[in-house]
This record gives sequence, C-alpha cells and structure tokens, in this order.
Amino acid sequence: MMLSSLAPTTTKKGVPLVFHEPHVETGFRTPHQPWSYYVYSLFQKHNECMNCWTHLVGLCLALSRAVDFAHNHRMLGDPHMWPLTAGLITMVLMYLCSTTAHCFSNRSELVHYTAFMIDYAGIGLFGVGSVILHHHYCHDDAWVNSWLQTNAVLVGMILGVIVCFCCSVSKVIYKRPYPIARKIWQVSSVVAIYTWLSLPILLRLYQYAAIGVWHSSLDHHIQQMIWFAVAGFFFGSDIPQRFFPGKFDFVGHSHQIFHLCIIMVTEKQLDGITHELERLSPKFANMALPTFWNSIVIIHFHVAQCNPPHVS
Repeated sequence: MMLSSLAPTTTKKGVPLVFHEPHVETGFRTPHQPWSYYVYSLFQKHNECMNCWTHLVGLCLALSRAVDFAHNHRMLGDPHMWPLTAGLITMVLMYLCSTTAHCFSNRSELVHYTAFMIDYAGIGLFGVGSVILHHHYCHDDAWVNSWLQTNAVLVGMILGVIVCFCCSVSKVIYKRPYPIARKIWQVSSVVAIYTWLSLPILLRLYQYAAIGVWHSSLDHHIQQMIWFAVAGFFFGSDIPQRFFPGKFDFVGHSHQIFHLCIIMVTEKQLDGITHELERLSPKFANMALPTFWNSIVIIHFHVAQCNPPHVS
C-alpha cells in the first residue's frame, strides 16, 4: 500500500541539474518529498536503488565479519585487537555513510551536497582505518619501530582529511556536467592514502621478489589490490553506460559495479588480516602494545575534522 502511493520516478528533465548523472536518462526520484519517501524508495525501482542495496549488502557483510572476529578474539580486552576493532568500525561507517548518501541525496540540493560530504568523510575515515590495520598487522619485522610505522597513523589521518577535503571541495566548486578536473581531485587524494596504507604490503612483496619470503596473506592482499584497481577503472570510466546512454539506468551502471568491487576489496582485506593474525599471534608478546589513542580515539578525531560544513 505504502509503496504503491510513492511518487513516480521521472526523467532527468524533471529534476534539478545537480541530480543529473552522466548517461543516465530515467529513474530519478521526485525531490522535496518526506524523509520516509526516500526510505520506502529502497523498494522502488529507481536509478539509485542498486547503489543503496550494494553497499547495504556490504554493510551487512562487514558486520558479519566483525561478529566472526569478536567470537575468535577479545576485541576490546586485548590491546593487540584494538587496531582491528578500529578498522572494522571504519569499514561499517564507510558503508553506512555511502548507503545513507545514495538513499537521501535526491531530497533537495542541500541534502544532496551534505549527504555526499558525509559519504566522502566515510571514505576518508575508512582510509584511516585501513592505515591502522595494515601498518599494525601487515608489516615485516624490519618495519617495527621504524619512522614509517611510528608516524603511520598521523600521516594516514592527514591523508584521510585530504580525501574528505578534496572530494567535498571539488563537489562544490564544479557544476554538472563535471569536468575531468573533479575526477583528478577525487582520484589523486584516494590514490595517495591507498598508497600509504599499502606500503607495508608492498615492502613484503619486494622482499618476496628479492629473497623469496612468502606468506598466504599476500595472496589476499594482491587480490585486494586488483579489486581496487578494477573499482578505480569503473569509477573513472563511466563504462558501460557511456556507450549505451539510458540502457543501464537501473542495473549494470558503472557505479554499481564500482560498489561491488569495493565489497570485494574489503572482503579480501579482512581475509588477509585473518591470515596476518595467524602469522603474528606468536609474536604479539614481543611487540609493543597499540595505544587506545592511535587506534580507537584517532577515529573519533578524524570524524570531528571531517564534519561536513553547512551548505547554503
């Protein structure tokens, strides 16, 4: 009954320019409806529906993995698990921010800008969480107590704020149809933090090339990197809808594929961390304890720094 009373979707001619997407012609939700309309629209056919559901599924998977880790480890009682706890929190928040942004972004221009700034904050936050994960669990012995490990979280936090800043500013200063410069702002900032969080893994791969040291966790890390590269391709290329405008408005759009690739990135990331915990558990007794500051508290600080500004 409620679904049948929802306002019908419209073409791009029926919504403000800010809601337009490249090569998407139909399936736009009606602006200026009650908040409940956009919640119920999760079960309506529109061009943001699959974007919502893909990362809603990712959210459920992340929560499921968090429960699995909690069954096998003392997530709060063991300081060596605090980085894992922080990483899982940021992963859940990233998916939640993304789902919320796609769900409510068509309500008004103000909500659109605010929702996606929250989405960008979630991306930067997950980047910081991944820095915490990788620099604590994925390193080699030579990495321990080095300048890179000591300053990993601080640099990661700065890069996470830069991600939020670059994505938010480029969203505001450029108008649709967006120029390629906006993609450069977005992609360059994300690549910067991804490179930083990948450094411990890249060092391990270099050691394998040099002296043949391998561990099963690297299989999952490599797959994670491949999925990240594929995600970047679909994010930046607008393929396949670029060649068939209007044909992928509801299913098969590149942003939906991008979302699915991100799910695979986080799944393979957690698979890799699972193997890293097996590798490191005998060494935890001789490793410096993580502090509550550089794992949990830093996440709260990053959220405060990325609080979206008011958009008039």
